[in-house]
Amino acid sequence: MQHLVRDPVHHTIALSSEERALIDNPLFQRLRRIKQTAFLNYVFPGATHDRFSHSLGAMHMSGIVFDAMADEFVATFGARALQPTQRDYFRRLVRLTALLHDVGHGPFSHSIEGVTNAGRPIHPLRSTWIDEGDVPHHWIEAKGPATKMAWLDRPACHEEFSIDVLAKMMGTDGRIGGLYAQDVAALMTDWVTPSDEFRSIDKVGPSGKWSIRSALKSLVSGELDCDRMDYLLRDSLYTGVPYGQYDKDMLVQNMIWRPDPAAPGHLLVCLRRKALHALEDFLMARYHMFLQLYSHKTVVGFDIVLENALAELPDFSIHPSLNDYTSWSDDWLLRKIQENRASRWGTQLRDRNPLKHLFTIRPEDQKAFDKFIRPFESALGTTAWFPSLKSRASQRVSKNKKDGDVPKLWWRRCVSFLTKGARGTFPVLIEDRRRLTSFESLSQLLRSDHVRSSEMTHVYCLREEERKVLPWLLSSGVPESILDKPTSLVH
Repeated sequence: MQHLVRDPVHHTIALSSEERALIDNPLFQRLRRIKQTAFLNYVFPGATHDRFSHSLGAMHMSGIVFDAMADEFVATFGARALQPTQRDYFRRLVRLTALLHDVGHGPFSHSIEGVTNAGRPIHPLRSTWIDEGDVPHHWIEAKGPATKMAWLDRPACHEEFSIDVLAKMMGTDGRIGGLYAQDVAALMTDWVTPSDEFRSIDKVGPSGKWSIRSALKSLVSGELDCDRMDYLLRDSLYTGVPYGQYDKDMLVQNMIWRPDPAAPGHLLVCLRRKALHALEDFLMARYHMFLQLYSHKTVVGFDIVLENALAELPDFSIHPSLNDYTSWSDDWLLRKIQENRASRWGTQLRDRNPLKHLFTIRPEDQKAFDKFIRPFESALGTTAWFPSLKSRASQRVSKNKKDGDVPKLWWRRCVSFLTKGARGTFPVLIEDRRRLTSFESLSQLLRSDHVRSSEMTHVYCLREEERKVLPWLLSSGVPESILDKPTSLVH
């Protein structure tokens, strides 16, 4: 039986009965209570959309893309290249993976992870999470001893939590939505091995010599994935800005599977030459969305307020079992923060009272700022920074002023990449006259001197301290050239 959902981005989304049952699960319904873009609605009032609607949109896009690529693959390599049973399983698998890829997100999504990264251990270590969570140990693919130990000693994040929630949702037979939950997890991450059933049908092509797993995985998480295809359009629509728009139809109609020249036994996602400029447009859409929206100075400032509020919240941490975590929401966390009477940060979040943005460090001034700030930095990260904790350095740089005269500052470095990582790290291949060529070698955008990434650092202080902070910065030796306001306003 097919169910229809109306959506402002894709208009109509069709669901199977199995997908509908998963969506109705309370562990998935919790995504209705988690905003897709955390504090973006504090600047763009319409950005109140949630992880729930985005997950439905990503699932819908993955089905559209898979159908187009499967049709082209059969037309190119013959009907025997993809058996009906394979096509049905892979399609359902890709849609379920896209649907559940964000199911492990907590309140305020990525913003909450900054607290652990800044030194306040809210998230459990992966080793503890594996021991006390619900992920079956036979899912975990063997790693080399050194790599495994380094991996286990890092904090778990929403990607691992998605696997855990997936394990909580599966039935006693290990299946979810009629498929093995292990196979869904294997498309979400590299450290889960697929089931024996998946491995038995993984090989496709006329002679069954190409593995399709990595090609399917890249549809959910890759340079050209369905997650981005949805959130760019959705965030653009709800914020009312045009930056996230791109030529969706041109991309979908020209995405293809081809053997990987670097790994001939595997397929990878490629693009026909005629969609080259559509891919450039897609990459630029993401690039500009990060610059103009996700790295907006006020949005980033509220991330820092949240981090400070959580850092001062006693006994607040994510239990490795995630039993309580899976019921948390944005509103629940805000209430918990405001109950901490000893902290001022909850009131700032409630009343939309951001930190004062002082200035933004441009890339050409980053080295000068780093050199200036290093003696004052008490800890790596972005959570509460108190320069007076380094008394000797503070006294030397601030010309023996009292520690009480040293203001509190916060800063956050924001980077927007034109591609997923540094240039060339995630190559995309273009099919041109039956030959595969790197996107970089054909794209005028990447062959030109256009910047491959853009970096900036926002600097903040408490609102009531602005008048003394800027003169202090200048008297302490910060290069005047990096201030993005006239010196007359500083003195």
